[in-house]
Amino acid sequence: MFAIKYTLRINLVIVLFHASCLAQQRQPNFIFIFTDDQQYNAFGASGNNVILTPALDKLSGKGLLFKNANVVFSLCSPSRAAALTGRYGSANGVLELGSGLNEGEKTLANYLKEKGYQTSMFGKWHLDQTPEELGFNKTVYFNANGTYYGRKIYDEDSVVYPKIHCDSYCGMKAVETLRDYASGEKPFFMFFCTQTPHMDHRHTWPAMDSTKEKYQLDRIPVPANHLDDLAGKPGYLHTVRNRAQAAKYGYPDSLAIQSHTLDYYAVLTEMDQVIGALLDEFYRLALDENTYIIFMSDNGWMLGDHGFTSKVLPYRPSTHVPMIITGPEINPGISEAMVLNIDVLPTVLDLAHINIPANVHGKSLQRLLFRAREDVREWFVYEGLGTYGGTKPNLTVISKEYRYIQTYKNEKLDSILFHELYNQQNDPDEMENLADNPAFESYVKKFAEFIENHQKSMH
Repeated sequence: MFAIKYTLRINLVIVLFHASCLAQQRQPNFIFIFTDDQQYNAFGASGNNVILTPALDKLSGKGLLFKNANVVFSLCSPSRAAALTGRYGSANGVLELGSGLNEGEKTLANYLKEKGYQTSMFGKWHLDQTPEELGFNKTVYFNANGTYYGRKIYDEDSVVYPKIHCDSYCGMKAVETLRDYASGEKPFFMFFCTQTPHMDHRHTWPAMDSTKEKYQLDRIPVPANHLDDLAGKPGYLHTVRNRAQAAKYGYPDSLAIQSHTLDYYAVLTEMDQVIGALLDEFYRLALDENTYIIFMSDNGWMLGDHGFTSKVLPYRPSTHVPMIITGPEINPGISEAMVLNIDVLPTVLDLAHINIPANVHGKSLQRLLFRAREDVREWFVYEGLGTYGGTKPNLTVISKEYRYIQTYKNEKLDSILFHELYNQQNDPDEMENLADNPAFESYVKKFAEFIENHQKSMH
């Protein structure tokens, strides 16, 4: 009898051990691909029938494409900080280029690392703290923006200046790391950030001639509002950097916009090839069976919209970004849900069965991914609180139907300089300011209250 009980106990221990191993194997992996300055429609699967992005189109066909993804501040460093912390810049401390997170802020890498994940970061880094300080074990990165070729890259303990494209170099290193992960037993989180389609140090998009030759100039689109005289918008916008720099590119001339956009599309095609190489190896290694991929851009980009270039401003082409999520049991499709970059952290933690901290401002998209619900919010506040390019501080309520912008005289936010209201359904080009129209007074009042409540809730 003793021998039988002992044998049963041993068998039970073995079963529990195997169950534990299986549970560990089921812990999902995550790859977060973050591009730079990519318009929401700057890939084929978005409906753009001119641009050539086969890898992103293929990825979109495998997962859920979000048609209404946005960022809470359209600028490199703040967007990265928001995505990594799940928190607004007014709370995490990052509102300017290259600034750092407040003391005590934790990133997605920190949370996952604490739970046994291998964490790695490849590509562009644009925060004051190093990737290692913010929870990444393995890093191959370059700081901020600069030349595409011969870039100074921190390759773990070495500094290198590869002759090849900086995105290609970091992509190769990411592929090598995927192979290591595939042969290991621990779950992993990989953060892969391209510089492209951000411009190089000369404010150009230096794609190869062979890539540019794939495009026809007369097929390149021009925004319908490129001749906007800015009537109904704040007067300072006539001289802001977005306008002044656009004039240097030859905007708002249609041919100048088409020529510039062709270069932009070409570097996106080259970026797509880098991402494609990473994804090809990912699928070859059969990592898709237990890995979620999140694809997103740090901000949008204006290519002549309202006569502007760049981002930062609270208009749709600046705040609206592409987003795709693929993974186990996620059926391909399209979602109209309003989602944000601050949703990345809570979504990943939820999928990894890790408690979401109470101070996170974003929302988990897990139920959206598995079609258990259709939306997570009706509106959000965009925090245009940095000073990049001479932009005046603004707070903006964005809903599916309306966009209400309060522009302030200064950083104190105690005096409104100008306000705007656009019906995004009837006026997608944001040309008719309805803010002072008596028929929309109730909307203005409601959205102003939303902004006031947002300011009170940030901590």
